[in-house]
Amino acid sequence: MKILFYIGSLKKGGAERVISNLANDFVKNNEVVLITTVNKIEYSLNRNIIYHSLEYKKKTNIMQQLKNLKKLVNKENPDVIISFLTGANFRILLLRKMINIPIIISVRNDPKKEYKALQRKILSKILYPKTDGIVFQTEEAKKYFNRKIQNKSVIIPNPIKKEFFTNEQSTSKKEKIIVSVGRLEKQKNHNLLIDAFFDISKKFPDYKLIIYGEGTQRKQLEKKIQSLNMQDKVILPGIVDNIQDKIKQAKVFVMSSDYEGMPNALMEAMALGLIVISTDCPCGGPKFLIENNKNGFLVGVKNMKELSTAIEKALKLSEKEIKKISENARKFVSKLNEEEINKIWYEYIEKVVHNY
Repeated sequence: MKILFYIGSLKKGGAERVISNLANDFVKNNEVVLITTVNKIEYSLNRNIIYHSLEYKKKTNIMQQLKNLKKLVNKENPDVIISFLTGANFRILLLRKMINIPIIISVRNDPKKEYKALQRKILSKILYPKTDGIVFQTEEAKKYFNRKIQNKSVIIPNPIKKEFFTNEQSTSKKEKIIVSVGRLEKQKNHNLLIDAFFDISKKFPDYKLIIYGEGTQRKQLEKKIQSLNMQDKVILPGIVDNIQDKIKQAKVFVMSSDYEGMPNALMEAMALGLIVISTDCPCGGPKFLIENNKNGFLVGVKNMKELSTAIEKALKLSEKEIKKISENARKFVSKLNEEEINKIWYEYIEKVVHNY
């Protein structure tokens, strides 16, 4: 089968990571084409993947973008097209009447936020019924759409790379560090995490907070850290390689997002056996992953006091409690390994192609 993937770019991000993993896996037994709107690749690709970039400039109008995309699709003539994220989904479905190829789109974030703007809401209602298949990450995201779309959909969580399923680290080796991984963007609400850490640092002065990631809020976050006189305790290292090696010795992992799809960073922290804390944010990814007080902790969205209390509780856990929660977390996410998730993806692709 010839599979064509389409996404805006391959910059560091959850959706980009998933699509690159799928492409690298499927190319072992299939012909794989990958198209990005802009030529930005921050994930490694198998050399057998056929790669194209539309390489449009900001002044390029939408009609020219669509013309270039249609030209590439016709050139490659795949058996199926799979697009990730709103921009790519809209573009490929605008070509629906011009290409006689089954299309699968994937919604990777909270639809209530993603389609809040009137233009996006209208476009999603017009275009999404034209798709032949649609992949959601959570039941909550699926329920946002009408029955017609739901009936052609499937729920597939993100996969976890095998290197995160390492041997559990000894609790005695844990460092006095709280970690978070995520883009420095408003959605991730690192302000909330910094406020909660500032609150508990009075009781735990030896601890540091390290937030891995990069984004447009860096300067604002740095100013906030400086205003709290926490420069020596809150660290923003940016994007790093081998993130599992950076975070596996941390005492606690925290995700403070206002909304998420199926958060890769949270899943990977659980696979490493870390004690995890997350906001119970829409569209249900953290709630799917975490059973409160059993394999991690859930707190209210934008609730600094709850987050602070949960961090304090996590830091006070006994070694026996840490071991139990850690084992429960690793056991739950073990079924989300790459092999199993990629298999579900491939079976769904075959079904859509067969029914087209």
